[in-house]
Amino acid sequence: MARRTRSSPVFLEFRPAYITRSTRVDESGSMWSADRATYARAAAIILHDFCEGLEIPVMVYGHSTGRDGRGNTVEMYSYAEFDGFDRDDKYRLMDICDRNNNRDGAALRYVAEALSKRQEAVKLLILVSDGQPADMGYDGTAAEEDLRGIKQEYQRTGAIFVAAAIGEDKASIQR
Repeated sequence: MARRTRSSPVFLEFRPAYITRSTRVDESGSMWSADRATYARAAAIILHDFCEGLEIPVMVYGHSTGRDGRGNTVEMYSYAEFDGFDRDDKYRLMDICDRNNNRDGAALRYVAEALSKRQEAVKLLILVSDGQPADMGYDGTAAEEDLRGIKQEYQRTGAIFVAAAIGEDKASIQR
């Protein structure tokens, strides 16, 4: 039996065809505080680079709210798609920034639905957020309950959720 030293390589059996990953990045105005958007952008870039290096299909979306003639809308920003637009995803990721409010539930459902349609056995959804869902008529415990319901719904389809807390709101994300 060989001993592993710091300099010896570790070889793992890895089959990229069995895993896929998507990331949903909170781009709400609260991400401005303490440079949270910068850290969220860095997390998205690192995760994307990791997956790209291992040939794991990856999708990255940001979200915020906007306004049209009918009221508030959910705005989704596509930075990387599973099948890719081109080889410039890493440059688009630099556009992640703080914007307006957020309706996390609608954005989470959109990304989880796209992930659920994938054929890979392991479906990993990483949420990068400060844990403060907030829009007109969408905040507090009602918004948290919405997120919990969506998470439970898509966990039944086999999605694995991982939340990355940016800032001091780890307790909010855990709820």
